[in-house]
Amino acid sequence: MSENLFDLETPCFVFDEAGLMDNFRTFREALRLRWSPDSEVAYSIKTNPLPWVLDKARACGCMAEAVSDEEYELALSRGFDPQRIVFNGPIKGRTRFAEALAQNSLVNLDSARELRWLKEIAPANDGPLAVGLRVNIDLEAHCPGQTVTGAAGGRFGYCYENGELRRAVDAVRAIGPQVRISGLHMHVTTRSRTVEVYRILARHAALIASEHALELDFVDIGGGFFGGGEANGGAYDAYARAIADELEGTFDPQRTRLIVEPGGAVVCTPGRYVGRVLDAKDTTHGRFVTTDLSRINIDHEMKKTAYAYRILRARPETSERRLTRQVVCGYTCMESDRLCVLEDEVELAEGDILVIENAGAYSMSFTPGFFIRYAPKTYVRRPDGSFTEAGAASGRPQKESDAR
Repeated sequence: MSENLFDLETPCFVFDEAGLMDNFRTFREALRLRWSPDSEVAYSIKTNPLPWVLDKARACGCMAEAVSDEEYELALSRGFDPQRIVFNGPIKGRTRFAEALAQNSLVNLDSARELRWLKEIAPANDGPLAVGLRVNIDLEAHCPGQTVTGAAGGRFGYCYENGELRRAVDAVRAIGPQVRISGLHMHVTTRSRTVEVYRILARHAALIASEHALELDFVDIGGGFFGGGEANGGAYDAYARAIADELEGTFDPQRTRLIVEPGGAVVCTPGRYVGRVLDAKDTTHGRFVTTDLSRINIDHEMKKTAYAYRILRARPETSERRLTRQVVCGYTCMESDRLCVLEDEVELAEGDILVIENAGAYSMSFTPGFFIRYAPKTYVRRPDGSFTEAGAASGRPQKESDAR
């Protein structure tokens, strides 16, 4: 793979097809081993909406998880049956909401207006409607310091502790027998991604189902997992085992499906961000290396200070002397476009390639529209080692080559 990267137009993202598909299949197999053959992986579209990724998810038997009308429509356009789409989030449009319900998508309610829409839609629907409810629990109280929001609390779903969830359950039941609660959606974003977090979420799903006498078709644990790649072997199984341990005793694996919504846990490790060194110069403050990479393409919040990386030398005869400090900079005109500082690393020279590992999750979907260059191309490394282009960014003109 290393030698072939010199043939690609940079900067670019490169995805390993075999690695991505192995992640999808391994997570799915772990769920089916620990819970039931009906368990499902629903790929989180927002993590990376590249159509090629969705195609591979579908090819591996996964569902798609959408949080907007646009994501839902993208899933449909890539061949997902409506019944294979999980529809989440508080910004669903009313028309798409109604259509998704009528077509038996797994729709998880997440707002007061969706409860109102459901009441308005139900009488005119030909058949029974099944909905899930997104649950908001105070996870920080159970796992101090592990949630992204901390003491401020999360904003998604119906709050369990203050009675909002109970009121949502009562509101659905009050509509009548043509609507039923078929599932619970438990997703909470965490910093730690520890197995214990998912134990707590699964435990609450069991508790809530018991308290409200819910006979559920599915429990959707959500996403935010860690895993993927050879270095993380066993991570998927550890999650699946912990979740199953908490669900059993309350749910029948033959009756209730287990669903997870991984994004970064499956698409991060197969992805790389690849670029060339364009120039190197010294100032009184040290060595600055300009590349055709940019921080805006992989660090939208400008927070990261280091990356897992590899250096590929363009010329074997290049000096292998090491420098105490090299500041790796991007192609934009912003001084803040500094990716990282390399310490005690081989001296970078024009034409060398820098490969930033684990750049598949959110790297592309969060990229702002800062127009100095067109967005990077995306290549796919096939199992035989060859490369193919996964598609140019919208608005980017097709061209045969660029000056190096």
